[in-house]
Amino acid sequence: MRLVIASLAALIAATSPVSAETLAESMVSAVESNPTLAAQRQRLNATREALPQALAAALPQVSISAGASASDRDSDNIALEGDRGETWSTNANVSQLLFGSGRVLASTRAARAQIAGAVADYELAQQTLLLDVTRAYADVRQAQAVVAARETTVSNLSRLLEYAQAQFDAGVVTRTDVAQSQARFAQARTQLVQAQGALAASVQAYQRLVGRPPSNLIAPPPATGLPPDLAAALDLSVENSPVLIGAQADTRLADANVDSAAAQGRANVSLEAGYGMGADFNDDTSETSTDSVGVRVSIPLFPGGAIRSRTRAQRALRSASNLDLASAQRNVQESVTNAWTGLASARAAVDSAREQVEAAELAYEGVTLEQETGLRSTVEVLDQEADLLTARLSLAQAERDLVVAERQMLASVGVLSVPTGGGVVLEQDDDLRGR
Repeated sequence: MRLVIASLAALIAATSPVSAETLAESMVSAVESNPTLAAQRQRLNATREALPQALAAALPQVSISAGASASDRDSDNIALEGDRGETWSTNANVSQLLFGSGRVLASTRAARAQIAGAVADYELAQQTLLLDVTRAYADVRQAQAVVAARETTVSNLSRLLEYAQAQFDAGVVTRTDVAQSQARFAQARTQLVQAQGALAASVQAYQRLVGRPPSNLIAPPPATGLPPDLAAALDLSVENSPVLIGAQADTRLADANVDSAAAQGRANVSLEAGYGMGADFNDDTSETSTDSVGVRVSIPLFPGGAIRSRTRAQRALRSASNLDLASAQRNVQESVTNAWTGLASARAAVDSAREQVEAAELAYEGVTLEQETGLRSTVEVLDQEADLLTARLSLAQAERDLVVAERQMLASVGVLSVPTGGGVVLEQDDDLRGR
């Protein structure tokens, strides 16, 4: 048992530097180093290229080509036998779209909607990461508080065991009192080992998100920017929730896809110009050149019903996107309401837990003094010490839940970000906002 306790303590001590660390610093480290968020950032960068690709259809298309060839002709006619030709040619072509029946407009609208959706996805991924970091940060602090509380319990029960043994040796108590103290002491040591194991697991979860082991984690200050009431929270979520913004972008994308599909069955007008040169390598007088300018009009007359079918399919997808938006609105409303209720409960739980700890500490001190005067039995002291431990564990849980509930409230309305101030600086990439 002592070897297990020593091993876990050494592991925790090795991953716990002395320097202090705040929640804001942990968030900054996670945003800058987390590979999951970095991958989402690259997906956003890739999506941003949809707009220049869409706009390219409205710009001039220029191409050049060149070639050279050599040919030998075989013939039964001796006069033509061995006739060899070596020629070269080069061409330049320019095409400019004049009228596309809304194709370019629809594709650029779709690209902008894709970018808006990708930005919302990135914001959601970042806020999810910040909330996960908050949980990991609070979990480490809670695990540390649990270990400290159980260490105190082990120390208290050790003294009670020594006192019971001394009382037994003096003939004041029976062997049962000593056995009760020994059982509680052994149980407390086992629970301490389990708490240290949970702390080691919390440290690893923190390191996975932040990229480094936790230092001396400081108690986070109360979150700022919390809505004053539920109505304000719901209004704030309508404007800022990445889930809603992404769903709205999907509806705009679906609408643009309908127009794009319908435009495929309409006229397409383009201006085309070309210039070409060619000659025989062996004949300088054979060089020729051609140039042309014209307008090309293309109108699908009978595509077999494919265009209408694709248009109907896109309209169905547009209806599905509108329904998805309605579902997202309900989900966000539920999430915000639950977060508001959870925050109120967490605040009340902290106040109650602090009162419980104060009362339990006072009761434990009183019962201990009364035991020394013979007014309390050993089991009564053990039970009161257990009540004190329960109160301390409840306080650690309540403080952890409050830290998470405040950030959960901010995340549910879409405004969770790295706290400013305190020397914490997070580099901003304006390109990530989209084009």
